[in-house]
Amino acid sequence: MRRSATIIVAAVLLISLAGTSALGADKIAYIHSEQIRQEYNGARDIETALQASVADWRAQAQTMESEIQGLVTELQSQRLLLSEDAAQEKERSIQEKQVAFEGYLNEVWGVGGLAARKEAELWQPVFDRVNAIINEIGEEGDYSMIFDAAQMGIVFAVPETDLTQQVLDKLNGEVE
Repeated sequence: MRRSATIIVAAVLLISLAGTSALGADKIAYIHSEQIRQEYNGARDIETALQASVADWRAQAQTMESEIQGLVTELQSQRLLLSEDAAQEKERSIQEKQVAFEGYLNEVWGVGGLAARKEAELWQPVFDRVNAIINEIGEEGDYSMIFDAAQMGIVFAVPETDLTQQVLDKLNGEVE
C-alpha cells in the first residue's frame, strides 16, 4: 500500500515537474525533518521531559512486575501447604495481575499509547513552528514545492535545494 502511494506521488511529481519545467519559473527544494529534530536546540529539553515521564512509567511497570513475581514466589513456596482451592485462587490472582500488567504495558508503550501521545504533545509546538518557518521560506523564496526528504524518500536532490539548515537557523533563532 505504501509503495503504491509512493509511486502515485512520484508520478504526480513527475507530471507536475514536466509541466512546470517547460515554464522554467517554479522552484523546488527540500528539508530533512529528522535532521531538524536532531539538531534543534530545544530537542534536549523535550527529550529530558519525555524521559522523565518514561522513567515514571517504567517504575510503575517494575512495581507491578515485582508484585507478580512476589506472588509467584509465594505460591511456589506455599503450594504444598495450600488446599487446591487456595492454590487456584492464588493462581487466578496472579493471572489477573499479569493481565493488568500487560494492559498497562500496552496502554503506555503500545501503538498510540501514553508514550507516543506524550512525545507528540511535547514536539507539536516545534512542528507548528517548523511548518510556519517552511511556509515563510517558501513564500519569501518563491518556491512552488518544498519536500521533506525524511518522509518522501527523495533518492536524488542537488544540495543547493536543501533548505534544512535555513529552517534550523530560523528555528534555533540564528536568523529572524
